[in-house]
Amino acid sequence: MTRILLSEDEPVLARNIVRSLEGCAIQVTHAASAKETEHALRAGAYDLVLADVSLGDGDGIDVISAAGNALGKTPVVVMTGQDSLYNRGRAERIPVAAFLAKPFALSRLRELVTALTAKTDGPGDRRARGPSVVMYSHDTIGLGHMRRNASIARELVALVPGLSVLMLVGCPSGMMFEPHPGIDYVKLPSLAKLGRGAFQSGALRLDAATLRQMRTRIIEGVFDAFRPDLLLVDHEPGGVLDELLPVLERRQGRDRPHAILGLRDILDDPDLVRAAWAEGGTANVIAGCYDRVLVYGNEGFYPSATAYGLDGLLPGRVSYTGIVTTPGRIRPRAKGKPPRSVLVSGGGGRDAFPLIDTALSAYVTIPRRKRPAMTVVTGPLMDEELRNAIFARATRLGVVCLDSVPDLGGLLSAADLMITMTGYNSINEALAQGCPIVTVPRLGPSAEQRIRAETLADRGLARHLRREELAPETLARMMMAPPLQVQIDGLHFDGASRAAMAIAEHLSQSQSLFDEEDTHAASH
Repeated sequence: MTRILLSEDEPVLARNIVRSLEGCAIQVTHAASAKETEHALRAGAYDLVLADVSLGDGDGIDVISAAGNALGKTPVVVMTGQDSLYNRGRAERIPVAAFLAKPFALSRLRELVTALTAKTDGPGDRRARGPSVVMYSHDTIGLGHMRRNASIARELVALVPGLSVLMLVGCPSGMMFEPHPGIDYVKLPSLAKLGRGAFQSGALRLDAATLRQMRTRIIEGVFDAFRPDLLLVDHEPGGVLDELLPVLERRQGRDRPHAILGLRDILDDPDLVRAAWAEGGTANVIAGCYDRVLVYGNEGFYPSATAYGLDGLLPGRVSYTGIVTTPGRIRPRAKGKPPRSVLVSGGGGRDAFPLIDTALSAYVTIPRRKRPAMTVVTGPLMDEELRNAIFARATRLGVVCLDSVPDLGGLLSAADLMITMTGYNSINEALAQGCPIVTVPRLGPSAEQRIRAETLADRGLARHLRREELAPETLARMMMAPPLQVQIDGLHFDGASRAAMAIAEHLSQSQSLFDEEDTHAASH
């Protein structure tokens, strides 16, 4: 067990640090004064020292400096509420491994402690670090694939001690969510989807074949250096343009990570998907390269395993996690009355201009005294020229306009109606909040949104307006009609935590395999 000396005279902070670190299988010795610190340094050996500068009866930097040879190569972290060039200069002369200015987040301290106390037996030793996962999301149109992976990643690093998650993302804007300890990302050069199976470079002036070669080499480089225990792939079994095949086909010994395919509940027209998978070899990739399929949905909402033939490709290894979103607290909404607050969301925003523009036109047709409060979220991927036009028009109308929000759920909890396209994440966040929905599915390039909209309407979960029928007058009538009372009984919204538990199970199997190989090698 890692041993740490904590030199800190503030009782509450010391107690919080001890509790935080002991949850990471770390033994902490607490010294509450300079004198106790001097005694502790003479009495024992430590893997790390955390030292406050002001200790009441002395100076922590002076105590550490006086310890000299007794510390040897033990790393020291200096903590202080007196951040100054003078104290930083003194700390650098010890020298210290890190300087933390108070207040600091305990999560930041845990990450620092983990990094400074990592045991290494030599270059390439697998046991020198915790388990690792690569998550892949291509995201050529929206943010949905990356958003699901990010939600699962946060649950997973909280569940598995010492885990590192590296996300491979194709979103043009890179990682769109806040940093989180244990999670980082590699941005792949962007691709833009033209139609089913057709792609072009998203930004670089290169042909798709050259871009595919670049992305494949980046992916292989990540696997060679990071050597993940598990790969989680969202939506595209072989990766876009089959760019994952070189790493998926590594099936020997330690080079073979567990592979899990995560799929949203509705992909496209089932007949088209099954035919494309059979003709393009994707069915063989799923059956031969994946250990498990997780369907991010509820079987009672849409029978994905049967519809897409998944249960025939991996018998007994397909499971439903429930919806991957943030479960919300459902706010009671007035029955039988027009909404007082309407939220218009463009999802990722790349193709949301027609819907948002029509929603603003619909707003104008409503008499002023009857207009609800309206908030518009364009989405971060909307072209700048179009976004500027929306912002200018919304400002003239007194409509709140945002390009993106870190927490859509907060806006949904206050809204009486959401008008949106039919992407997985926006729809399910609204359902999780019990917010009534008017949905206008995109026309293509797949039938996913149309099928989702029709399924929602059939189950009384949303009102559905076909894109061909989208007009200001029609949308205004739907906007001002008494909203549907959404009944979400039977739908589970804890898919992120269920998916994380399934992945953690495979990680434990992977670690057991490595331990067995190490034991076998040592005995020979």
